[in-house]
Amino acid sequence: MSEKPTYSIELQEKLFKGNVLFAHKNIKNISHLQFRDTPDLVIIDAINNDFELIKVTKNALTFRFLLQQTTSPDFIAIINSEYNHKKQLFDIGITDYISCPFISKEINYRIMHILHSNEKTNNTHQSNESLPEQINNNRDSMDSQLILIEKCIKHLNGSISEDVRLETLCRILGTNRNKLNQVFKDHLGMTVFEWLRKQRMHKAAELLETSSLNIVQIAEKVGYMDSNNFSTAFKRIYHNCPSQFRKQFKSSMQD
Repeated sequence: MSEKPTYSIELQEKLFKGNVLFAHKNIKNISHLQFRDTPDLVIIDAINNDFELIKVTKNALTFRFLLQQTTSPDFIAIINSEYNHKKQLFDIGITDYISCPFISKEINYRIMHILHSNEKTNNTHQSNESLPEQINNNRDSMDSQLILIEKCIKHLNGSISEDVRLETLCRILGTNRNKLNQVFKDHLGMTVFEWLRKQRMHKAAELLETSSLNIVQIAEKVGYMDSNNFSTAFKRIYHNCPSQFRKQFKSSMQD
C-alpha cells in the first residue's frame, strides 16, 4: 500500500520465488479500498506516509476483514535507514518491516517467513453468531468514520497557520464536536486538536531545519501568534525549545 506502484514491482523482482502476487493499492484512498480476496500479507509504505495515516489504514483494514469474517492478514511496513518510529509501528500491530532499498535475502526471509509460519484459513469466528446481522451497519459506520477523518485531515493540513475553531470545523464537516473527537480518539488515539498540535510541531521542526525564518516567523507559520506559547508547545513534543532544536540540528549536520 503506497502511492508508488513501483514498490510492488521491485518487491516481486527481489523475491527468489515467483509465486507471490503483489497488488498495488493507493493508501490515500482508504475509504474506497477493495480486495477481491483476502490478502495473506499487507505491506504498507511507512516512508512516504505519516504515522496517523498508517494507523488509520491498518485499523480500517483489520476491521473490514473482521466484518468479512476472515482472519486479518499480517501487516509489515517499508522503512529506510532514517526511519525512527519502529516502536510506534509495532505498537499498532505491525508485525515486521523491510528496509528500502530492498535486499533480496532480507525480503525473502521476512516475507516468506510470515507467509509460511502464519498459514491463513478462511474459517469464520464461530463465537460471533450475531456478526452477520451487523455487517452492513458496521461497514457503513466504519466507512463514514474514515471519510470524516480524511476530510478533517485534509482541511486541517490546509489550515496549519490559521486560527482553527472546533465549532467552525464541525460546521464545515457537517458533524458535531463530540462525534469528531470520538472518531479521532478511536482511530488515531488523540483528539482533533491534539492531532493538529502535533502536525504543527512537525511542520515547525521542518522549518527550523530547512529555513532561515526566525522563531517568531515560524510560530506564525504554524498558527501561533504568541512565540512563548509556541515554544512551550514545541518543547512538549521535542523536549527542547525551538532555538536549541535548531542549534542541535545544525551541529549534527556539521559532524
